[in-house]
Amino acid sequence: MQVPAKVRYPVLLIFLVMHLGTSSCTYKEVAAFPFYGAEDNTSLYGLSKAAASGVLPLSKPEVFEYVFEKTLQVPPQGALEVDYRIRPVDGTNAGTPPYRIILTIEGEAAWVLPYDASFLGMDTKPSRIRYVIPVNTGLEKIRFQVASESAENTDSSASDAVPAWIFELYSLSLLNRWYGFTQEFTQETEAPRHCILRASPFVFPAEQDPPYPYGFSINPPSHYQITGGLAVYAEGAAAHIRVSEGNRRFDYTAPPEGAGASLFISPGALSSVTYPLKSSGNRPLKTFMLVPAENPSFPKYPVIADPGIILNYPQQNWRDPRYEFFQWKDFPSILIFDTADYKIQNALFKRLAFFTEKAGFRGRLAADREIANLHGWNAHDYQAKDLAAFFEAARNTEFPLAPEERELESILQAAGIINRTETGAWSMGTGAVISISRESPEYLRSQFMVHEGFHGLFFVDEDFRNFSRHRFETLDPTAKGFILSFFDYQHYDVQDAYLMLNEFMAHVLQQPVSHAASYFGEYLAARIDASPWRRTVLPPMDEASHSWPDIARAFHTEAVAFSAYVNQRWGFAAGKVNRITVR
Repeated sequence: MQVPAKVRYPVLLIFLVMHLGTSSCTYKEVAAFPFYGAEDNTSLYGLSKAAASGVLPLSKPEVFEYVFEKTLQVPPQGALEVDYRIRPVDGTNAGTPPYRIILTIEGEAAWVLPYDASFLGMDTKPSRIRYVIPVNTGLEKIRFQVASESAENTDSSASDAVPAWIFELYSLSLLNRWYGFTQEFTQETEAPRHCILRASPFVFPAEQDPPYPYGFSINPPSHYQITGGLAVYAEGAAAHIRVSEGNRRFDYTAPPEGAGASLFISPGALSSVTYPLKSSGNRPLKTFMLVPAENPSFPKYPVIADPGIILNYPQQNWRDPRYEFFQWKDFPSILIFDTADYKIQNALFKRLAFFTEKAGFRGRLAADREIANLHGWNAHDYQAKDLAAFFEAARNTEFPLAPEERELESILQAAGIINRTETGAWSMGTGAVISISRESPEYLRSQFMVHEGFHGLFFVDEDFRNFSRHRFETLDPTAKGFILSFFDYQHYDVQDAYLMLNEFMAHVLQQPVSHAASYFGEYLAARIDASPWRRTVLPPMDEASHSWPDIARAFHTEAVAFSAYVNQRWGFAAGKVNRITVR
């Protein structure tokens, strides 16, 4: 079957691989360009002088063949990367080459190599292309066929004219299979800005997905699909990116302008894919890649994920059925624990809660029997300073910590949140840890993630702490008396100014601005009003609405101010710390 003459993008050529030219059976020279990936350093040979040089003139239809020193065993789900460029001899970048390059892998298939990014619907003219072709068989012989783009120019012996275009091979490599594309822009000292296009077959411009006009689809046939753990990367200047597969959709919102969009879907969140995998954005993407990836070993390393991914992470993909822990993608010094239930959460964090926050217990290690019948928290947050103090107190007194607490100690040390000194003592490192649980109802899990997420940011960001301090110090006295009374009711140590400041901020930000007035002015105020000796902190109640308008107004004002701040600083809002929403 003839190769279609007008093919301008990479396609799998469905035809029988036949001998496509006549090559010398005696000439054999080690290729001048490198071949990477063979464990035994197997050599690649060109069967002509031009083939060995890797600089192939595009002046007439011709075949350049290569053989390996011995048959290479391709790893499962392997690929051959061809690093090349197709350039005009005179150095201009106008027009298109009159010939296309067809790479044939003997015993398997043939592929048209792209000469630019037009197959992706882009105008980019890359200076180099690294094209990653899936391979299922062993590699023994490959050939590059120079085929005419015009049916009128098919004579393979036509001329020895100086070529107008040249195909240059930089390298060939064996590597793991992946699909998609990425554009790598570089700035060379004495040259204009260049782009290296890394791409694969089976990625196409996709139909528009309103309201996002720029989209792509990855859809390999079954015999070339990747199995096992998978991750997705999508990057670019888009403010909004959507990735869809099967009945799942990942909607991403970028941080403030200038920070750039960088969506990452971790392997456990996308353990398998229902093709096609689609992406779309409000602007063109620079990267859209589906790559093989396995989660790191437990418990040494966390899974990297956005809070929106964590809330919807399939529990069956946890590395330990008791709990999973994550590194917040945009704030890597913050670890996020999700536990199967409150029992395991208590085993990890309950004693910490009493040591750091509970009135009458702060600063000492309570025995299990002492706190067994007392409530800890259903969500947790701790800074590096307090974590180091807790484990140092246990070391100094040889306190018998639970096995889960020892696991936590090891995880925190590996993350650099706590560190060992030369004397063996624990000292504070950098970062914080927060926790939620699967036992919480879904609506509470989301609210807890926001509440604890802002605690984590408070711990690691001084400007946020300063802003929160200013808002608390200038808070209306009646509103301040009310919130301190509520924290006392919750058994916080209200003598700890830092703790009060932190909890004030998190309670204000844990729900959307539109809910702040009713949350504080109705729900919390009603709880204080139910206590005869606490209700004195409340201003007059509006009998008609059974609410406290002064409290509602004060905290609505705080919610507006805090939400504007976190939006400007990180692109978040009151009630929102996730960049990815899973639907």
